Amino acid sequence: ALMGLRQLSVPGLRKGWVGNAACALTAAGLGVVVLEMAQIHPHQYLYFNFFVDRKTPERLQARYATDYNFMAMRQGYEYLLKQTPAAAINIEKEYFETGILKHLSWSRLILPAADRRRFTHDPGRDPEFYLDERRHAMQSNLPEDPFPPVLHRLKVYNNTIVTVSTPDLTRVAPAVADEYRALHRAATAGEPVERESGYEVYRHGSRLAWVKEACEPGALRHEFQLNFHPANAGRLPSHLRAQGYFESSVRGVRVDGKCLGAARLPDFALARVRLGQKEMEN
Repeated sequence: ALMGLRQLSVPGLRKGWVGNAACALTAAGLGVVVLEMAQIHPHQYLYFNFFVDRKTPERLQARYATDYNFMAMRQGYEYLLKQTPAAAINIEKEYFETGILKHLSWSRLILPAADRRRFTHDPGRDPEFYLDERRHAMQSNLPEDPFPPVLHRLKVYNNTIVTVSTPDLTRVAPAVADEYRALHRAATAGEPVERESGYEVYRHGSRLAWVKEACEPGALRHEFQLNFHPANAGRLPSHLRAQGYFESSVRGVRVDGKCLGAARLPDFALARVRLGQKEMEN
């Protein structure tokens, strides 16, 4: 199109003037893009144009794919290497897998070999840390801290693209740990609304909380899978009505030997909620 414009002949104007002006404007626009990419390096692939709201916190990650290939996870690994003195760092199995989950390990493979070897997976223990490519608004359950406790957050455009969190409350400030214990006490003060997969499920205000009292080691190595069945199936797109649910994944914490999970309930009436844990398939 630019080459075509350059060949235009406008009466009274030198041939090519319109095309040259269009080329100059295009170059200026690309220059703005390049400058912005330089400013947010090494996350230049997250570029969004000026018509997109990038200032409202967490708006981008709620509406768009941002770090699609999870490459910013490398900085999460580097944070753990710097902050954790232990020779071995126990993380989730998924970060060692191949197949559909191999993108989670690409960032780790960028690291030097000695650093890669520090990351281990022990299925008989809870992970010491969780790495998440982003945190959805529905998973923000505690007053000032998401569930589970976030130790490190990487933001671009006022949007979280990577979090490092932990299921181990001994690794967080006492006041933060007390928030989770308070949630456990408040939720379990009432009667469970149902029981799923060995967990007692409670409705506590705008949250759904679930607890397993006898929680074996390693029980938190997989995410909790929640299926929200809306009372009004019309809320679902037509191609999803046969399935009839919204699905969400939430990670849990260990509270004084018990497993605890929580998620903020959606803003629509529910017919039922299903809860379970499953190992992700390759």
